[in-house]
Amino acid sequence: MKNKIFRIIRFLTFNYYPFRFKKNSLLILMFHQVNDNKSKFYSAMPVKTFEILCEFIKKHYDVIFFSDIRTRINVKNKKPAAIITFDDGHRDIIENAFPILSNMRLKFNVNIDTEILETLKLQDFLKVYEILNYSQIDSYFNPKFMNEPIVINKEKPIITEMKFTEILSNLSTEKRKEFIDDMTQITNMKDHAFSKVLSPKDLKILNESALVEFGSHSHTHPTLTKVSREKLDFELSHSKEILEDIFKKKVEILAYPNGIFDETVEHAAKKAGYKYLLITNHTINLVTKRLVDEMIFDRVIQYHHSSEVALANTFGITKFLKKFLK
Repeated sequence: MKNKIFRIIRFLTFNYYPFRFKKNSLLILMFHQVNDNKSKFYSAMPVKTFEILCEFIKKHYDVIFFSDIRTRINVKNKKPAAIITFDDGHRDIIENAFPILSNMRLKFNVNIDTEILETLKLQDFLKVYEILNYSQIDSYFNPKFMNEPIVINKEKPIITEMKFTEILSNLSTEKRKEFIDDMTQITNMKDHAFSKVLSPKDLKILNESALVEFGSHSHTHPTLTKVSREKLDFELSHSKEILEDIFKKKVEILAYPNGIFDETVEHAAKKAGYKYLLITNHTINLVTKRLVDEMIFDRVIQYHHSSEVALANTFGITKFLKKFLK
């Protein structure tokens, strides 16, 4: 039965679904890690799956920059548009994704939480996920920050991820780092065991390819709706300043950390000089005058281990099949 379902998914995704969308649709894919580590928590997309997905996108879409969007609104296009984005600044972007994208001459966007450029270390949320992947703990409890232990559910990792994310999201930057330091020590996780991040030198190499459009992911990756106005302004302006100093040009893209924002955050972002604001509601955009005026773009997360499942989730086939099978 399972094999039959996957054959249906393969047929629908590779032969029908890209054509159900209007020519003015804008599919924005959001990636984090591209590697073959097979991690349970904060799952990465395998390299071969990423390559297959890129081949599919190249065949059926015009792959563009955010700065190309305005020119599409009154133009008749043969294909819908797609934008490939990466958040968090993992080094496997340049090690694994960039060779594939470069070979296919596909444009893409990289959004950096700029603290990693200063420390050359993963941001705090990602450290938690890596500790969960590489330690052998069945539960975790720190009475300084938690009321009860969190059971490490490897069968349903998203539940565990959400519990830790909720705790971290409600902590100040300083307390968040204290939480991570404690967790690192309690689990005997060695600092050098964490995966590598992009360096300023890596960003310059990517920039020289002329295939990359860079954006900010804030400075320290806090939940922006939960910080003070002073902290909010710092997170947005300081990150922008760092990136513009590296590239010697304006940086106008902001990917909200954890996809969370409100009117205050949006106002602060636009005041700081960001033009393109990226959220995550897992839907496909339509390039309309309203979208171009507001410049708030939805993205579809990609972390799946197979291209069939990735595309089935992207185009709503998985949801349809689940409803149909019931």
